[in-house]
Amino acid sequence: MKLIEKLKMESIFWLARRQPTCRELAPWMSEALDGRLSPRRRLTLKLHFMICAWCRRYQQQLLLLQAAYRRQAAPENDPAPPSDQPLPRLSDEARERMRRALSQNER
Repeated sequence: MKLIEKLKMESIFWLARRQPTCRELAPWMSEALDGRLSPRRRLTLKLHFMICAWCRRYQQQLLLLQAAYRRQAAPENDPAPPSDQPLPRLSDEARERMRRALSQNER
């Protein structure tokens, strides 16, 4: 029985050494949610999930965020404002603060 466990662990380590790192795979997880992942990358990601509990957890969190966003963005949660009322506008001061913050980020 110990031989089987040893072979199992060695195969996991062998696979892990040939896999991209978790940091390299994180963008692939987002691409997978959008359905833009190639079959080869999808397989690599699935193999990585077999050996990495942290990435499995991260993927589950991404799925939860995606589901929450979709629920929030659903049309029934976003009623249209009444047509007789104008849309609220930002104050001039708020616009200027946003303009300054954006210009600082561009530098």
